[in-house]
Amino acid sequence: MLKNNYLILFTLFWIALAMTSCAVISKPVRDEALPSLPFKSLIREAENHIGKTVILGGYIITNQNISGRKSLIILQTPLSLGQEPKGKDYSEGRFILHHQGFLDPEVYAKDRKITVAGIIKGSEDANTKECPNSCLVLQAREFYLWPERYDSYPYYMYPYYDGYPFYYPYPYFYYPYRFHPHSHPHHRW
Repeated sequence: MLKNNYLILFTLFWIALAMTSCAVISKPVRDEALPSLPFKSLIREAENHIGKTVILGGYIITNQNISGRKSLIILQTPLSLGQEPKGKDYSEGRFILHHQGFLDPEVYAKDRKITVAGIIKGSEDANTKECPNSCLVLQAREFYLWPERYDSYPYYMYPYYDGYPFYYPYPYFYYPYRFHPHSHPHHRW
């Protein structure tokens, strides 16, 4: 019985450790941040929350100078486990992140995922093609640029799997091009 209690405590400890270590924004900033609010209501009520910290995520649309400041325009998406932005289909709008200092446009490039902790400065109508409607404006406190992921072709894992018997009417040794990755039948146009 005592052994089972230790096992339960040990398991709960590791679950708690995993839950707290997954976040990319520091704990003091997370503690100060507003609880998760719907993004559209956050834009509408931005004047009521000026000076408060929020944690948002999304995909970079552009890295540019707006009003003499380095700024990122970001397509907002809800955050999933570990504060990673979900897919673009879940977007509820866009926001502008102002930052002091240089953000390399080759690194902070279009379609990169980013998680941001920022101080609300209000909302503005940027009237640009990247932000045509009213956008929430944040001053950066912390941000995390997610590493790029390169997905491989889902069922072509040369030389370990060539699809036989699912894609070919004959055994693999009938195909002399199977040993050359660029001449694989699924890669021909």
